[in-house]
Amino acid sequence: MFTPGIMDEIRIVPGPEYPGTGISQGLARGLLVYYGDCNLTGEGMGIGSIAVRDREYTYFSRSWRDSAEAGVLERTFTLDTRMSWSIRGKPSAVLTRGIESGVSAYMRLPRCQDLLMVPVFPLRSLLGIHPVFETIPSRGEITFTYRVSGSHVAVHAEMNMPVRKQHTVCLLNELSAAWFTKGCDGERLVSPPPGWEKVDPGRLPVPLVDPVHGIRFSLSSPAVSPSVPFTLFRGREYNQDHCWTGFCIQLDPPDDAEGLPGVRYSVGFTTGEYS
Repeated sequence: MFTPGIMDEIRIVPGPEYPGTGISQGLARGLLVYYGDCNLTGEGMGIGSIAVRDREYTYFSRSWRDSAEAGVLERTFTLDTRMSWSIRGKPSAVLTRGIESGVSAYMRLPRCQDLLMVPVFPLRSLLGIHPVFETIPSRGEITFTYRVSGSHVAVHAEMNMPVRKQHTVCLLNELSAAWFTKGCDGERLVSPPPGWEKVDPGRLPVPLVDPVHGIRFSLSSPAVSPSVPFTLFRGREYNQDHCWTGFCIQLDPPDDAEGLPGVRYSVGFTTGEYS
């Protein structure tokens, strides 16, 4: 049974000085979440960050600029970093394209994800396969506007860059899998999700739970233009390479365009005790 509690210990902050940890160290993040002095973000990309995929690469940001006024923070990310994969120290475009294709299939098969990952880590160790983050000329900018009210964040994302039909735009909301170790079914704790699982927006909220601090982390149904197909995912990876959990709003532009209509959603936290 979950008994709601007070929110005094939850802090949601810009945290521009935090470099992150693990594979995502150095990438630009959204808002950070703390419980007292405990950083709950860890390797996660924070609340409201960005990744864009095409058929060859995944792109991130390592630079941003902030402006704040009357309790509202606006963070503009520059898409200036490309992730590729290397084998024995040499970047490989063929390997990168293969992995990108594999990721797309992996996300569509949640029940098979644990099985699919069994050979991955031994093969990566044997062949010396590692991600490489390369600085590239800017591909455009994405602006997130955050309004924090207590334990909730209202987010508005606006893409100021050309998008193509083959692009997949991912609005990331991720915290640390080291703390958020459970899912929630009503008032009952359940196993966490696999790597990624598709979520019907009608099922929301489907919280992730930090049972140590008694925190539930959830996402509202996003407001997306009817012209833009989207898919909502919930996921968690906790292994030798990854330590994140959270929600992804995946946008699939229907046609080439100079940008996408704005997307609105909110992220909330509830504290209490489990008994």
